[in-house]
Amino acid sequence: MQLDGKIALVTGAGRGIGRAVAELLAREGATVILVARTEAELAATVAAIRDAGGQARAIPGDLTQDAFVEHLFAAIRQEFGRLDILVNSAGMAPFGPVEELPVQKFRECLELNVVAVFACMQQAIRLMKETGGRGKILNIGSVRSHWSEGGDGGAYNASKYGLRGLTESVARQLHGSGLEIAVGMVCPGVVDTPLTNPGREPRPEWLRPEMVAEAVLHALTAPPGVNVYDTTLFAMFQKPW
Repeated sequence: MQLDGKIALVTGAGRGIGRAVAELLAREGATVILVARTEAELAATVAAIRDAGGQARAIPGDLTQDAFVEHLFAAIRQEFGRLDILVNSAGMAPFGPVEELPVQKFRECLELNVVAVFACMQQAIRLMKETGGRGKILNIGSVRSHWSEGGDGGAYNASKYGLRGLTESVARQLHGSGLEIAVGMVCPGVVDTPLTNPGREPRPEWLRPEMVAEAVLHALTAPPGVNVYDTTLFAMFQKPW
């Protein structure tokens, strides 16, 4: 198993991409700490991982609350003593014309998709520095981290562009610092998840969460000294831009 003995934190792990990532990392031997707001969804993910022989621990909470993020990393420090992997997958995607979308929805999107990621990266880097200066951090972006579309996705586009800027900035800060902390992102096209397809209609032309999870695993298992910084993927029959 490629991640045997690793301690991994996956946010947004109750469903969609986050759940697929958590399940795959557990199958590869990692002990996975799962975070999401909905306890029932987290419990289902934990049960699936344990039924498959993996190890998982759920810590439900709201990542946009500073006190919860501090509690989360204090619990990781106390129970595991270190963190090897952070995958920031929690996110939201409010859509609506700019003249109609409530400003509060725009603010909530930035808080979860960018600010909460910053808070988790900050805490993870502090912990990784305390325990040897090694680790890997991957943020789940989007093809919209690289190019935007017309229509009603202004808030989502802004958040994913912001996430790319944050990821690149932190990666550059750590590169050549003497620390072995790799920071990167995986940027998928449209993925068939409850967020994008709440009606659960068949979407064979879209990516599946498991495909994105494989891209995450590829980045996490790169050879020592190699940082797979930015992986962009979309389905062969999907219009990427």
